[in-house]
Amino acid sequence: MAATEKKNIWQWSGDAPEVQVGRITASQGAYMAGAPCYVCTSGTLTLCDTADGSDAWHGFLCEGQATELAGSTEVKWVPIVRDALYAVYVESSGTDSAVVQSRVGDQYGLKVSTTAGQIGYTTLDVGNANAIVQVMDLAFNVDSARFSSADDPGVALVVFLDSVVDSTKA
Repeated sequence: MAATEKKNIWQWSGDAPEVQVGRITASQGAYMAGAPCYVCTSGTLTLCDTADGSDAWHGFLCEGQATELAGSTEVKWVPIVRDALYAVYVESSGTDSAVVQSRVGDQYGLKVSTTAGQIGYTTLDVGNANAIVQVMDLAFNVDSARFSSADDPGVALVVFLDSVVDSTKA
């Protein structure tokens, strides 16, 4: 079974980021709100892809797009807040996965969907060792009224690694 599309990655706690306006690099398909992006060396915004070891993650696009945007179209985005906790659904190589306490402290890659209608949907993939985030806690430890250790997919609370936020990419 493919990973469930429940909700994209979201900020759990920390300072609220200030909305920025940037220009999209080029047409990148119809993406969903919260799609991760990075600022290219040219200064434009490009959608992030699945962690592959050459990653730069700088923020999230605020509004989804039902149709493709032309290059240089202005879009709103918010930067990643350093040390803020982000909540993200967990999968294991394409299959929903519960999250266990032993994952706290581990670093993993994020998977970004390129499937039409799900472009930008982001999950933590425990099968991807190209580290983007570090698991700091589990949602059921913090809010047991809404989350359970049996949730499948589970929700991990993560921070972005400085090396990825500081990275540049063409």
